[in-house]
Amino acid sequence: MNAGPTSERVQQSLRRLIMERGYRPGSRLDPAELSAILASSTTPIREALSHLAGEGLVEARSGGGFLVPLIDEPGLKDLYAWSGDIIQLALRNVRSSLLRSIELDPDSSSGADRAAHLLHRIASASSNREHGEAMERTNARLHVARIGEEDILGDTGEELQALAHSARAGDIGLLRRTSSTYHLRRQRAAAKLLRGIYRDE
Repeated sequence: MNAGPTSERVQQSLRRLIMERGYRPGSRLDPAELSAILASSTTPIREALSHLAGEGLVEARSGGGFLVPLIDEPGLKDLYAWSGDIIQLALRNVRSSLLRSIELDPDSSSGADRAAHLLHRIASASSNREHGEAMERTNARLHVARIGEEDILGDTGEELQALAHSARAGDIGLLRRTSSTYHLRRQRAAAKLLRGIYRDE
């Protein structure tokens, strides 16, 4: 069997497992345990863990082990602020034709996935590809908090609709303001969102 597809499958499966709170922040990630869960040998597991460490989704310890990074309130606020900063930077170099084609993803079953898809689309409308790639990495790290947004903030669908509407209208000023409001609300709710992440521990 070609190792490439196996490594890619393991990496995607492990990424989703962490994003969906399969392992809580601070949990040790044991390659042998993951090997059984993901039906893979330990070599692709270790490769995936190293790759995800480069994305900030996994923390590599000095002794060679891996764990899910702990999240604190200042760190979560910074992540939401960075997500907002990426949007603001992307809008400096935006391609209007791509912005106007943006819609909410009808296939996403969760608010967290819809938010990630929409923000990635907006960032990727920039002529600088780094903005889209930065948002993709940030989305992955924020996913554990976004899962609880609807419980803490209520129905977030209207906020996402407002973002999508601003993009389709091509109104950069409105989109900047809407994005700022969206991200600031989450920064202010960081403590409550964190309690949701750690609630069941």
